[in-house]
Formats: sequence, C-alpha cells, structure tokens
Amino acid sequence: MTRSEYAARLAAVAVALASLGRPTVAQNGTTTASYAQMDRESVEYRGPGRATSADILGPTLTIGILLPAQGPRADEGQLLRRAAQKAVDDENLLGPARDGRSFALAVRNESGSWGQSTSEMLRLVTDDHALALITGTDGNVAHQAEQIANKLGFPVVTLASDTTTTQIGIPWIFRMVPSDRQQADAMADAIYSAERDPSVLLITSANHDGREGKREFERAARERGARSPSGLEIDGDIDDIRFRNEIRANKPTVVVFWTDPPTFQRMQRAAVESGSVKAICVSEKAFFVAPKILEQSTGGQLNVPTAGNTAGAEYLEQKIYETVRLVASAIREAGPNRARVRDALAGSRRTSADDSSRLFDGAGNLMAPAKLALVGSRE
Repeated sequence: MTRSEYAARLAAVAVALASLGRPTVAQNGTTTASYAQMDRESVEYRGPGRATSADILGPTLTIGILLPAQGPRADEGQLLRRAAQKAVDDENLLGPARDGRSFALAVRNESGSWGQSTSEMLRLVTDDHALALITGTDGNVAHQAEQIANKLGFPVVTLASDTTTTQIGIPWIFRMVPSDRQQADAMADAIYSAERDPSVLLITSANHDGREGKREFERAARERGARSPSGLEIDGDIDDIRFRNEIRANKPTVVVFWTDPPTFQRMQRAAVESGSVKAICVSEKAFFVAPKILEQSTGGQLNVPTAGNTAGAEYLEQKIYETVRLVASAIREAGPNRARVRDALAGSRRTSADDSSRLFDGAGNLMAPAKLALVGSRE
C-alpha cells in the first residue's frame, strides 16, 4: 500500500463508544454491574439546593474557570483565558439575565504546589461565588473538581478527556470533549482498518493522563484483534538521541502520542524523519500546538482531534468558548442557583439546525463521537 493510499484510508473517522464489558460476579454468585456497566441514564441529582433560598447573590453572575497560569502549559492557559473572556463578552452583548445581572469570569490558577488547584477551586466557590466551574485539560484537576463538587453541590464542566471522571456516576460533572475511550477507538479504527498488521509505537506521559490513555488504546487494539503496541513512557525530559534510537529499533509505521503538548512538539519531528513512520495520531491532551508545528509535520500523516474545521490551539479555543456560552445559557435558563444550573446543563441540547439531540448522556459524557482530521500527507 502506498503512503497516499494509506492517507486516504486514515482520513477523518467518527466512532461511537465501544461495547460494554462483561458483568462482575459477587462472592455469593449474584451478578453486579461494574462502573462501566452502570445505567448512565439513571444518574441524576435528587438532593436539596433548588429553592430560591439557595440562590447566589452578588453584583454579577460569575462563571469560575481553573487554568494553568505557570509552567509548561502556561501558553495553553493564556489562550483558554482569552477565549473564555471573549465568550463572556459576547454573552453580555445579548443583554443581562432575567434578574438584570451581567456575566463575569473569575479565573484561578491550577498550577503550583500540590493541593493548590483544590484550594483555588474552593476560592472560586466560596470567595468568587461562581455558579459553575470550568476546568481545562488536566485529568487530575477534573477528578479533584468532581469530588469537591459532589460535596459542596456545584456543577463542573471540564475539557479533560479522562474516561474515569464519569464512571462512578457523580451527577455534577460534564465533559465537553470526547473521552479517552472515544479517542482511542477513533484512532484504533483508523489505524487498524488502514493496514492489516501495523507496527504501532504508543508514547505516553508518566502521569495519570498518560496511563489512562495507554490503558484505553491498548484496550482498543486488543478488541480489534491487533497485537499490542510497543510502548515508550516519558518521565520528564527524554534525550533526543534515545528517542531516535527507540524509533530505529521499533521501526513503527504509526506513532501515537498521548503526552503533554511540549513532549509532542519536541518528538514528532524525529518520528516523521525516521523514514518508517507513515502516520502520527495525537490525543486531544497532546495537541495544543501552533500552526508552525503543523507545517513542520507535513512530511507524514498527522491525525489530530478536530471540532468542525478547527484543530490544535483553535480546537481548544473553540471548546472553551462553547463551554462558557453553554454555562451562561444554563444560568439564563435556571437563574442564580447551582443545583438548577446543573439540571439545565444535564438537559442541554445540540444547537445545529438538523440535530437537537441531547448534548450529554446521563453521566455527563459528551454524546458526539470523536473525530480525527488528516493534516499532512506524504506521497
């Protein structure tokens, strides 16, 4: 198969969630449902907090957002903050809410010492009086948010793809991006339908998000009867010579990146130049890159998460913009009450002209399938 034929086979794909696993069996012989098998439509909030006595007072209707302001993801945080502020500004152009208040954005920093993100979440709720909280792409931060939200009763909308954030049925969290499971299935469908027995190198970060991505991609390969991918876990910086040696030793035809953006940006060039690599697949977590990175990658097939016609940094900009506008719409509908805002988010519908189906399933997962966009090609 030529590389151009491979490109055609590995172009944009859309997939649904994989079939659920088998039930677990308790010691007494009765069958019980695992988290993955829980009825997602039965997840709902029946507790207190909807009365007007629980409404949030103040001069504005505040949307809280937690972003990285320091470290290697600081550029990502700045981009998301600008897009979120534009969303708030555009929302205010529609006029005030029913109670006459306008919308405001409260931004806190998730970066720093251990536990800072938790403290900043609490400040958004107790000091800034946010009606809802938005988190970025970090799965650990999303997990902390879901736990605090469940105790204090406020809705969270996250850009983190970690599949496990919605597995235990906490009714306060919603995911605005395809999950790791959806992304892994999209990549596996493209890879294993394009070539009978590809040699795949899976590169992951040595952290929570990297481990979850590795687990989901290995599952997706296994379910398609493919051999397990070779693995390379990145713990901190990796020497470029060592990475090039790994590429030469494995001779992969496909490289999958489930890393942070700086690792992908540093390593993808070597993968393209190796000569054996026909395609690169990139998780949503890894793909915050500037257009110049795309231009440098056109020597090989680069398959990236997409929403509409956007990818990379524009993809994240669009996602955070949509998320802020979605939360503001829920506040307009529900009023200044966190539990009612949660209910409005749970009932959100898609806004396209030909599709008004539900945006989230009962557990808060985005129901739209994952998609990949083909960026570069090599004849």
